[in-house]
This record gives sequence, structure tokens and C-alpha cells, in this order.
Amino acid sequence: MILLIKVKGAVQGVGYRPFIAKKATEYGLKGYVKNIGAAVEILVEGDKEKLDAFSDLLKKEYPAGAFILDVEISEKNEETVDLKDFSIVESSDIDLSSELPVFLPDIGICDDCLNEMLDPGDKRYGYPLISCAVCGPRISIADALPYDRDNTAMKPFKMCPSCKADYVNGRRRHAQTVSCFDCGPQLILKYEENGEMISIDKKDSVNKAIGLLQKGKILGIKGVSGYQLICLPQSAAAARLREIKGRESKPFAIMFADSQTAREYCRLSSFEEKILNYSARPIVLLDKIKDFPKEVCGDSDYIGAFLPSAGIHRLLCDALGPLIVTSANRSGEPIVTEDDDFTGKFFDRNKFKNCEDEKINTEVHENHCVDGVLWHERRINMAQDDSVVFACRAFNESSNESIDISSFENDKALFIRKSRGYVPLPLILKGVSGCEKSVLSLGGDLKSTFSFGKKDRIIISQYIGDLEEVGCFDNFKDYIERYMKLYHIKPEMIVCDMHPKYHSAKYAEKLAKNMNIPIYKIQHHHAHALSVMAEYSLKSCIGVSLDGTGYGTDGKIWGGEFLLCNNTEFTRAGHLSYVKLCGGDKASVNSELVKECYEYASDEESAESTGINPLIKAALSNNINTFETSSTGRLFDCICALLEIKKENSYEGECAILLEKAARRGENLNKPVFSFKIDESEGMIVADQIQLFNDVKDAYESGRYEKEAVAYAFHSALSEAIARICHIIRDKNSENNVCLSGGVFANRILLEKTVSALKEDGFLVYINEFVPAGDAGISLGQAYYGLLSQKEV
Repeated sequence: MILLIKVKGAVQGVGYRPFIAKKATEYGLKGYVKNIGAAVEILVEGDKEKLDAFSDLLKKEYPAGAFILDVEISEKNEETVDLKDFSIVESSDIDLSSELPVFLPDIGICDDCLNEMLDPGDKRYGYPLISCAVCGPRISIADALPYDRDNTAMKPFKMCPSCKADYVNGRRRHAQTVSCFDCGPQLILKYEENGEMISIDKKDSVNKAIGLLQKGKILGIKGVSGYQLICLPQSAAAARLREIKGRESKPFAIMFADSQTAREYCRLSSFEEKILNYSARPIVLLDKIKDFPKEVCGDSDYIGAFLPSAGIHRLLCDALGPLIVTSANRSGEPIVTEDDDFTGKFFDRNKFKNCEDEKINTEVHENHCVDGVLWHERRINMAQDDSVVFACRAFNESSNESIDISSFENDKALFIRKSRGYVPLPLILKGVSGCEKSVLSLGGDLKSTFSFGKKDRIIISQYIGDLEEVGCFDNFKDYIERYMKLYHIKPEMIVCDMHPKYHSAKYAEKLAKNMNIPIYKIQHHHAHALSVMAEYSLKSCIGVSLDGTGYGTDGKIWGGEFLLCNNTEFTRAGHLSYVKLCGGDKASVNSELVKECYEYASDEESAESTGINPLIKAALSNNINTFETSSTGRLFDCICALLEIKKENSYEGECAILLEKAARRGENLNKPVFSFKIDESEGMIVADQIQLFNDVKDAYESGRYEKEAVAYAFHSALSEAIARICHIIRDKNSENNVCLSGGVFANRILLEKTVSALKEDGFLVYINEFVPAGDAGISLGQAYYGLLSQKEV
């Protein structure tokens, strides 16, 4: 009896074929296994009992890093096949356009490779780019599918006899990245000493790099998915690194050798330790118990902790202890992947040599160039920043036993940024069929991502950045082309944001025209709600979308929205009241300006007596560069400035973060009680921002409450208002699903209090888990819209 088996899922780049060959041999079966692009094909011969057992095993067992979506089994005519033993055969090309294949992200170093690298008796002892069949670079080096060495950036590195032997047998069998000191890419250190540029490689490069870092120097390092900047977490080095990156106060992430070392500085639950050790090696925001200098982590309550994703990271951490490891980019620009690009931006001494002012020359040299660079010759195809997550405890068991929370664990790892280690694993949709047309969605302009959708799956790109930055926009366009080539996908419809000035929307129009395909423009906050609906394959919900900005259907700037969603349609059921702001884009940076606009709105006729800046008053009075907004993000900025915590955002969301920090300290203090005034008089549910602003101002200025207590009371008022408005909407429309999305829900206090309040009222509550709640999830919602729209035709 002969069976033809097709296994779909993440089965390339994880040693799946060697796994199958080993199991088939153990069962005494004959046949072969090979990659066929979007899947693995297995032809196997044996008696029925053994074949049944083998087929059952395929659904239950697989190597680390793999996951199985589907196993298709059919019987084949014996007369057409001549089988002698079981073997791994060369890959075949098939039409990948029939469905989106599952391809693996870059995978952090596994324990086996780590042990080999640290074992003086192993042939790969100290090899900093060690990897195997279940770890190492994947998407960042892929040129095409199927995932074979000749289709990757490893093609130029010919295996030595020892690595060839490993490629045939053992745990590196068919590992496309197998290499060593004799044949693989090598780390090369370039640094300047006494005016001379010196270059050393292999083990000497690592040892010298350790010596330089010990002296407080800053080095560049070419990682798996892009260049990084690295130094000891000392005041002087961190301050200088901020000069190099143009990063004023945003905290740096800290790399620890292992979770035990991280425990010295961070409070670490068992769940958080599990996330920290996950193969993606994300940055995990952990409660701080021991601090680094202020120049390192700033005013944050958290340490962004992560573990080595590559061998070189562990070698450096073992020798030096915790390290600042951050992406090699100027603030706002994309992470660098090209060798010449890194040299030009961070290590080119020659551009300062002709400077006539010796003082300036020295200052620029010290503050804007790194002291050396560890690089290798393996090409990086696509940049990927480190992923950033935090543990949310919003879904701990409820006292209300009637609430169905079976789809949730007690703790959840939620994304702030999703990139290396997770992308491009797809979201698998449930209960969706008939969506044969491929969809390309282009997201928004901030925290940009794009997505491809077809049939039952959506692939979301890595975090790219703000499309206002030329380099980010160039990457955005380039990566769309790379994904289309890699996945052999040709879009048949395009979905984008309805904002008329978004770069993503304008590019969507250009692509749609060039490809002669339809384009759909959907509202920003509707896409937020749809992103959660996609994760749980929901068809309807109350979508609570809270963020800083989004273009509304009425031409105003939305940001505090309650939407009644049904398939591809939505109705705006409620929102925060509009407030008139001035200053254009400055409003998202200057929280003091926003606060004065709220002051003006609270008592427009007597605004002069409140001490409002005359220029701001004139702009608001005469409608100069003004706009109306229901933004929750600006409300957070306003309250932050009102409580005299921070007057401007030196990085995105800083004021909201500091307001949350203050609130955390106010939970157990004597607190005021605030409540939004809810108005339903004109058929729309409106929560009055100005009334709340006045209440917060009166409480703070009374002197009876600490600012931290007022901050906590504000969070409580907002979560209570969300639950109250959802209750009103349910009474009118009988909708019991609530989807929470938007960047404001990165606030742990607000998220946990809101989920708790909604669950207590009997709602089924859903949040973003597969993508961040912020704008990086917009493209997922848009892609889901594109797939749902096909079912309605």
C-alpha cells in the first residue's frame, strides 16, 4: 500500500524532512519526503497497520518550531512507483499562488547550540554564528521558497567536510544554515587604534570586542536581522549612545545572559520567564526592582529585558554582564542592514577629517561615531527590529462563572511591537471560506505594517516604522515587492486607510492603478475593531477603538470611538466629545498646548483669566490651524500636563506612559471619584471630555489629593465610562461581544480595569493578541475586511 501525504504548516527550516525520514525508517517504511514550496510531500509504502500509525503520528508529533495546519492523505497506484528505501529528495517547485505558504521567522539560538558553543571540547566552541535545524536565521536570509540553502543568503558559503557530514546525519541534518569557523560566515572586528584602522576576525574579533566594551566603548554589531549598537549600561556610554541615535529619553532595552541574571534587576513571574525564554527572544517589559543609571532606563518603572538571540550575544553577556543592545538607527529611521550603510552612518571617520575646527572634529568624532564594528558577510534581506511584549493579567479567572473565557489563558503576552521571531507566521482564520481573491492591505502611516490575505490565512509584515520617514517608506515599498516575490502572490484587491493624506493610501492608489485592481478605503478605527474580530473570526461586535488619531467619516479626527460592527459594515454608536485643538501635528508632541486647548474649551468666554497663552487663544478664537478631535490619546496628554507630570512627548506616548506610572502609585492613596457625563440626547452616545477635565482640575487644585491619586482616579473614570457606554449599546442592539483595540490599550491599568468591568457586566471581551493594539495592527483589520467583502458579493 502506498500513500501520498501533503503536510501544510510551518514545516520548512525546522528539520521537518529529517524528522519524517527518521520516523519512517523506524516504522520500516519506504519512500521519500521533499519540499514542494507551500508544503512537504511524503510518498510512503508499507503495510496498512504501519501506514495508519505513521499517518496518525504526523498529526501529533513534529520537531520544535514547527506547527501543523493540515495533513492531506490519499492512496496512490502502486504500479507507478518504484521504492527501495526512505530518503530525502531535492525540492520541487510548484505553484505557490494557490494559497499562502507558512514560512518561519528568525529563531533564537537553541539550548543545544548554546551548549555546543560554550563547550571547549566541541568543534564549534566559541563560534558566534552557530545554528542548527531548529534555530537561526530564516525569513531574514530567504531569497525564495522552497527553503533550501541555494535559495538563501547562505549560498556563497560552501560547507566544509565536517559540516557536510553534519548536514547528512544528526540534529543538523538538512539544516540550511549549518556552518562553522572553517566554512561559514565569520565575525570581523574593525576598529581604530592610534589613527590606524585595524581588522581582525574569528575568535580574536570577539575577544578584542570584549576588551573594547570593558573600556566603555560603543560597538556596532551585525545581528541576525539587522545591525545593532551595543555598550555597557553605564552613564557615560549610555549618554553617548543617545547622542549617536538622537534618542532623548526613551529607555534602552537590556540584554541579560539568562533569566536568572535578569531576576537580579526585574520582578519575573513564571509566565514572564516563559516569554523571556521563548525562541523569538522578545524584549519583555518587566517590573524594575534594581535600577541602572538614569541614562539607561530613564523614568520607566520597567526594564525592557531580553535574552541572547544569537551566539555572539551570549558570548558578550557571559564576559561582560548585562548590556545595552539597541537597533542601529537614528531615531525615526529604519534599522540598518547594509554594511556600507552602517559604515556611512555610524563609523565613517573620513567625513570628519577635513573639518577645519579641531574642537568640532573631536566632538563629532566622539559623539556620533561608534568605536568599532563586528560584522559578517552574510546578507540580510529584510530588517526586523526586536519584538516587544508585556504580560497582561486582565484575564485572570472571574468571579462571574457565567462568563465564557475559555479562549483565554490567565496571563497573556501582548505585543507593543511585533517583528523578529514572530513574523511572518500567519493568522489562521476559522469559519472563513470562499475567499479566493488575494488581498493586499497597506495599514496606516504610523507603526506601519502591511498584510496579505487569501482563503483562511493572513500574513502580517514586520513593524516598519513611520512612513513620513523616507527610509521607512522605501522599505515599506521594497518589502511589499519582496513578499509578493517570496510568496508568489499577486493581489487581486487592495485595502487601505481612508485618510486622504496618508502615504500608504496614496501608494495604494498607485498600486491599484498599475495592477488594474479594485481598491477599498476603510475608516481607521473600524480597521482597529476588525483586527480583533479577525483574531477570533468574529462577524459582529461592539468595537471600542481608543487611540491618538484617525480620519473620521465626518472629516474630523477621531480617537475615542464606540462602533457597532457587523461583517464589513459599522455604525458609530458613541464617542468622546469633540475638543478643538490648534497647532496641527504639534498637538501630538506638546501636551501643555493640548491642556491649554482644553482650558479654552472649558470656559471659552473667560479663557483670558485662566492664563492661556495669547497665541493659543488667538489661534482657537480665529480657527487658525485648528481641528476638532475625539482623541483619547490627547486626553491622556492633557491630564498629564494638568497634573504637572510632563509637558511634552520626547518620544511617542511618553506622557501617557508617565501618567500610567503616576496612577500605579496612586492606587492605595485617598482618591477622588470622577465620572464622565454621558449624553444620549441626539441619538449618539457622547462622553463629555470637558466636564471630566474640569473635575480633574478642581480635584488636583484643591490640594486634597496627591497627583498620583488623581491620575488613578482618571483611569478608573475612563474604564467605567467604557463599560457604561458598551452597556447602553448592548441594551439597544443586543450585541454582547466587545473588541478593545487602539494604542491607548497598551496602558495596563486601563486595559485590566476595562476588561474587569466589562466581564463583570457579562460581556464577552476580546483584545489584540496576534498583533499590537496600536496602528501596527491596522493592516490585519483591513485584510480581514477584504476577505469578508468577498463573502458578501
